[in-house]
Amino acid sequence: MTGIKELRDVVDRFRAEERKAATAVNLVPSENRLSPLAQLPLSTDYYNRYFFNDALDPGFWQFRGGQEVAEIQTELARGHLSRLSRAPHVNERPISGLSAMMMALAGLGGKPGGTVVSVGAESGGHYATAGMARRLGFESATVPVAHGQVDEQRLGQLLRERTPQLLYLDLQNSRHELEVSRVAELIKEYSPSTLLHVDCSHTMGLILGSALGNPLDAGADTMGGSTHKTFPGPHKGVLFTRSPELHQRLKDAQFTMLSSHHFAETLSLGLAAAEFHHFGQAYAEQVIANARLFSKLLAADGFDVAADENGHATSTHQVWVKIGDAERTDRISQALYEHGIRVNVQVDLPGLPGPALRLGVNELTFTGGREAAVHALAEEFGNARAGVRRDGDGARRVCEQSGPPFYFAEFS
Repeated sequence: MTGIKELRDVVDRFRAEERKAATAVNLVPSENRLSPLAQLPLSTDYYNRYFFNDALDPGFWQFRGGQEVAEIQTELARGHLSRLSRAPHVNERPISGLSAMMMALAGLGGKPGGTVVSVGAESGGHYATAGMARRLGFESATVPVAHGQVDEQRLGQLLRERTPQLLYLDLQNSRHELEVSRVAELIKEYSPSTLLHVDCSHTMGLILGSALGNPLDAGADTMGGSTHKTFPGPHKGVLFTRSPELHQRLKDAQFTMLSSHHFAETLSLGLAAAEFHHFGQAYAEQVIANARLFSKLLAADGFDVAADENGHATSTHQVWVKIGDAERTDRISQALYEHGIRVNVQVDLPGLPGPALRLGVNELTFTGGREAAVHALAEEFGNARAGVRRDGDGARRVCEQSGPPFYFAEFS
């Protein structure tokens, strides 16, 4: 049985780790930080409440706990997300990117037994998509992607021979922007009944910030994904479309797959989206600029940075660095961690077999990192490799070179 002292020790440990996290430099590309404003709902009573009255019907308040702030979801969250995506129909109820994936597959994949095509995991697709499609009763097929380009020959063959109900483009591990318009053209030519969904979990903030193209403009029927990677929101998911019919199909799937949509997190998403309207484009453009500069600096310092034959290293937030074998990679990762710099080790990046660092500059940028901070960060990577300056202050040196954050700091 846990006593009071043990609970106090746990609380003290949480507080100490929270202080460390507040000053850490996090380079995990699938993570970001919430602004102080967006954090507010998470410590309120709304965390405990259900909310189902999306239409704000005065006769449908079966659960009244969220009644006083309902418009933060129905108007602030949905309204701002709609304007950012230029999509009139938004479903903000998924609780994660995988939840949004499940709803999209179920709502758009047609009857069980049909074919769903996704991106092969070996070329950067999500590990779960093909398996989830099969669990939902679909036949699964995959298509390769290289440098953001879908293999047109393979896709054309699948479209002609299988007439898939859904093409689910789920590129997650990629240094390149996904080319969507050519895919839409192939669908129109070979299988007009096939729906095109783009899972843009990793690049959501870059798309909503207009630094990358909007898949809906390029011919996608729907798009969506998680809201906590390049988009600096809570752990949630969202789905967008310009079609009222497809919006209803997604809602019908959601109705049987999700009850609590995590009301406090959805309110948080609304506040994050409202903030993003003020700085989103500048932030998104800075993310890509920082990623390119970081790649250039690391390569100049002798790091093995993944790049194309023409030297192009990234069009997104992701920077990939090959360190060596597993032991050396772990040693560098630990050395950086001891400096307060957190990195992500992956073993199956496309075209980069074995352990490598999959780095993202999205959180660094969101908290104020610009050119000077990126230079300081590259220097700390050199320090970690050389085993010098073992003072644990690497993150502090980077943060000292950062400017003002992109969020509304006055709510801190």
